[in-house]
Amino acid sequence: MAGKIIADQIEHSTAGSLDTQYVVNGSAKAWARWNLSGTAALNDSFNTASLTDLGVGYARITYSSAITDANYGIVGICGEVAGGGNRVMGVYGNGGYNTTSSAYRSNNSSWAASDETYNSISLNGDLA
Repeated sequence: MAGKIIADQIEHSTAGSLDTQYVVNGSAKAWARWNLSGTAALNDSFNTASLTDLGVGYARITYSSAITDANYGIVGICGEVAGGGNRVMGVYGNGGYNTTSSAYRSNNSSWAASDETYNSISLNGDLA
């Protein structure tokens, strides 16, 4: 049997209260951590159906539940176990944002696409 709790606030006995709109609107709707070095694999995730390796440095995350529209925000980071230098991740422009998935490119310190060991994103938006 499915149930429903309807509340405008959540209150803790000693820490105060919080409007539920912050829980609904202010929490990540999806997150993922994956490895592209060697065999591409999701290490852990929430609301993530799959990871697709699109080639060296490129990956697509498909969401289990769709997002309302493509105006969501993503924070991402990538890194490597060894090798030094700066790494950067960005949304891949070819079909990068849509309501069911997003694509990413990770770059090494020379700005070349590279399969990094540590990749992670957090998506903030509204579920459909």
